[in-house]
Amino acid sequence: MFDFAYFLDTAQRLLPGLPISFLIALFSFIVGSIVGIIFALVRLYKIPIFNQIVILYVSFFRGTPLLVQLFMFFYGIPIFLRSLGFNLNYALIDAIYYALVVFSLYASAYLTEIFRAALLAVDKGQIEAAYSVGMSNFQTLKRIILPQAFMITLPNLLNFFILQIKNTALASIITVPDLMGLADIEAGRSSKFLEVYLMAAIMYWVLCIILEFIFLKIEKYFEKFRKSYH
Repeated sequence: MFDFAYFLDTAQRLLPGLPISFLIALFSFIVGSIVGIIFALVRLYKIPIFNQIVILYVSFFRGTPLLVQLFMFFYGIPIFLRSLGFNLNYALIDAIYYALVVFSLYASAYLTEIFRAALLAVDKGQIEAAYSVGMSNFQTLKRIILPQAFMITLPNLLNFFILQIKNTALASIITVPDLMGLADIEAGRSSKFLEVYLMAAIMYWVLCIILEFIFLKIEKYFEKFRKSYH
């Protein structure tokens, strides 16, 4: 029998995990964007050696499941460091730090390709025109390429952030007390799995709806700048 009263009460039990889920998504998105744009430029200009390293990096983190990456870092890093003689108490390291690192690496790999596609989509005629009036590579990048690439890729960036919010549910696997982590604890305590996980699903859903509304406003705001480049 579905316990509706308990279902409603579950919301306040899961709510403390929501900021943690948002923190992981936001932190990894910011770090991933910074690394991603740098790596995308390395790919764009085909910088020797670094280009090959970035290709391998992106291939690995895009080609392996995020869950496997979490396990690999959470269990593998302490074992690897112990083998090097670093006998620290790794149990004292909060699991959220592993999650922040792994999600940032994962995000940077995907955002590298998103930024690279946007950079390649910039009109080559405008780039050639910039060079013809005496702009340097840096000036062309700063004034022509990056602003237009940002406008082109904005919808993809916002969609990726929403995807990353949902991906954070995997952090509970390594004991991070995010929204899904608290849901696992509450479901195990009460054995009322349907009520708990349904509430968790609704909370993720509501958060994504709010973000979609905000992002729609952001896209409309930047739309006037997009038109100025055409």
